[in-house]
Amino acid sequence: MQTALLSSRVAVYVPQPTVSSHGSKSVPVPCAPFRKCNSASPPHLKNTQTLNSGRAIRAAAAPAGAAAEPHWKQALTELDKPKDERKVMIAQVAPAVRVAISESFGLAPGATSPGQLAESLRRLGFDMVFDTLYGADLTIMEEGTELLNRLQAHLEAHPHSDEPLPMFTSCCPGWIALLEKSYPDLIPYVSSCKSPQMMLGAMVKTYLAEKRSISPNDICMVSVMPCVRKQGEADRDWYCSSGAGIRDVDHVITTAELGNILKERGINLPELPESGWDEPLGTGSGAGVVFGTTGGVMEAALRTAYELVTKQPLPRLNLSEVRGMDGIKETEIKMVPPPGSKFGELVAARAAAKAMDQAAASAGAIKWDGGAGFSSDDGTNGLTLRVAVANGLGNAKKLLTKMQVYVCVGGKPGVMGLKACLCFLCACIYCLWSQSLHCHHSGGSRVVLAGPYPIILIKMLINLLYIYLQINNLYC
Repeated sequence: MQTALLSSRVAVYVPQPTVSSHGSKSVPVPCAPFRKCNSASPPHLKNTQTLNSGRAIRAAAAPAGAAAEPHWKQALTELDKPKDERKVMIAQVAPAVRVAISESFGLAPGATSPGQLAESLRRLGFDMVFDTLYGADLTIMEEGTELLNRLQAHLEAHPHSDEPLPMFTSCCPGWIALLEKSYPDLIPYVSSCKSPQMMLGAMVKTYLAEKRSISPNDICMVSVMPCVRKQGEADRDWYCSSGAGIRDVDHVITTAELGNILKERGINLPELPESGWDEPLGTGSGAGVVFGTTGGVMEAALRTAYELVTKQPLPRLNLSEVRGMDGIKETEIKMVPPPGSKFGELVAARAAAKAMDQAAASAGAIKWDGGAGFSSDDGTNGLTLRVAVANGLGNAKKLLTKMQVYVCVGGKPGVMGLKACLCFLCACIYCLWSQSLHCHHSGGSRVVLAGPYPIILIKMLINLLYIYLQINNLYC
């Protein structure tokens, strides 16, 4: 199922300009990955500039001609309708918002509780309030699984494998915009998983709608996110899991916008009582909180991937080597699969290929012990993943340049290229404090879904949680 998806990637050409489902004619803003069939860039990407700030993206997303109402105003318009005339209003809140929202009320970050934030949204008129941590759990479970599937395919088919390695995370719209404009050849290396926001939006418009017997057309999904780029991500035309023209996420409100709305409506967040998140999509593991920190996505994925390969929990859940404000952080994770496991068999079989030993050694991406298979420094059979984290898009550019110089033997980019390097990069631009040490795979997100919805593992993996790309308007 996963392999079929990864082997059928297609390119999507988005004409310029486009008409969004909000009814405004807008300049398209790259906020999610598209797949390529060759090294040429689509014309509309050649003629656009990379957008590196929320302010720039606001200007680029402005409608051509008449001014369109901002996301927050459209959300309030729907909220203010009489309850019997409006849609079912559902909100989701990103982990970073719970920390930063208190600053809108003159308090230190984290001074207000998540329960108070949930209560404030209910007082605004939302019928249900979900925690995007649930979507983060889904993202990491699928992203970690996708990484392992790519590694497995690479081990089985090397040196002629078409499975792209390293694998880059796809959660940050700014990072995706950088790749689309400046590094289009790296698009196949991006994970095909949707971001937590879009995964949870898809689940609300499909799974929850069916469970509660609500038409997806009668649901208004509003996200509260720390970054304005999430608005452009939600505007992408292919995020319509429940049907053509039915957006997975209808509106996106930023942290600052929510703070202003609460104050204007007389809702004093610090004085509110606490209330919980709604079920069944309101509970996530604590590991989702690290999504808001530099390196958090990569760290969370490694926790899951490590346990899936070794059948043991990662000895140190807190990977301090990839945290902090340093521009580029690198470390190594050693994974030793147990004897008889699928990865154990693949590693043993791989050891018989002497030519592969030489190729990996010359690339420097995988450490070998003279034909005994993947090897750690202590000589134990296994594999060593080299991981890197870039803090900010400027450092992401530096890291990409370093990777290309490092792995391309003889200075020929794209020949041996990035396929030889087992590296997992997160380009996440938020920097927020977190102490959570729980793993996504222990949160039970898939278990909850598999119970009442028997076909969810097929429908969820392909249609809901991955970027299911259109096959028309191809650019090849």
